[in-house]
Amino acid sequence: MAESDSSATPAWPLAGIGGDPAPDLLEALRRCALCQHPVVLTAQHDARCPVCHSPLAALPGHDGAAAHDVLGRRGAVRRDQSHVALIHVGWPSPPVAVRWRDLSLTGLSLYVPLPVPAGQRLRLIDRAIDGVAAVVRCRPQGRVQVVHARLLTALLHQSTGVFVSAQA
Repeated sequence: MAESDSSATPAWPLAGIGGDPAPDLLEALRRCALCQHPVVLTAQHDARCPVCHSPLAALPGHDGAAAHDVLGRRGAVRRDQSHVALIHVGWPSPPVAVRWRDLSLTGLSLYVPLPVPAGQRLRLIDRAIDGVAAVVRCRPQGRVQVVHARLLTALLHQSTGVFVSAQA
């Protein structure tokens, strides 16, 4: 298949991004955010990678208005900080139990048992959200590490009323 053939480029709704996406962005969107397996992108919000089963749906643009339009005023998952989720660090990898610290439409923060290098991809699995994130920073805090990551793709199992509470 020739790369210059525009009919071969899958249609992809890029919420919150005006104009045509850059060619390198389009190429990045043709691969799973976690395992990098080539994928055919669709407008289906529940599409998954055939290899690692990670969600393929990109989040709304980082512009707050676009996120508000798609998810409403409370478009994140309510979790207290003692709530446990699972992550896969890269792919393939065994699941690791982690605790929530914070969650927003653009990123998350977790307490994890071991350090995770910046740039590493994570798959987060929780009853309310399934997503792929890129680690921005990891720092020690007592006996655990605090990971800050940027959400790349996500499937929200609960469309409203979900965010991490600062108080347990």
